[in-house]
Amino acid sequence: MAEMKLAVFLAKAYCLPILLYGCETWRMSSSDKHKLDVAWNNCFRKMFNACWRESAKPLLFYCGTMPVSLLVDQRKMIFYNKTLRSTNIALRVVCRLHLYEAQRLFSVYHVFPGHVGNVDIKRAVWARSASVF
Repeated sequence: MAEMKLAVFLAKAYCLPILLYGCETWRMSSSDKHKLDVAWNNCFRKMFNACWRESAKPLLFYCGTMPVSLLVDQRKMIFYNKTLRSTNIALRVVCRLHLYEAQRLFSVYHVFPGHVGNVDIKRAVWARSASVF
């Protein structure tokens, strides 16, 4: 069991940041999100020696992680939230150019940009992921 915990820790610590590098700026279609989810699910299937036909959702839930598509949304919302609160005027102006996309993303999780903290965003995304499982 310790080997599994170590494998999950290593995947979350080393593979996930590489997989999500710069995702805050990506424009993703639903098929792009699906491809990322498939890659992350296959990683968990490989770690737990599961068949490719089995759902990886119980494995993700057991390990306390979310599908990558939700992690991307979470990181985007935290990024928008930080830029909206920034003291750098140029950064806030650039963020306001993409405000429609940010508001759409925040409305999916029922949080409001600029008025919530990062912990509230993480809570809202985790609650949504619990409904996915």
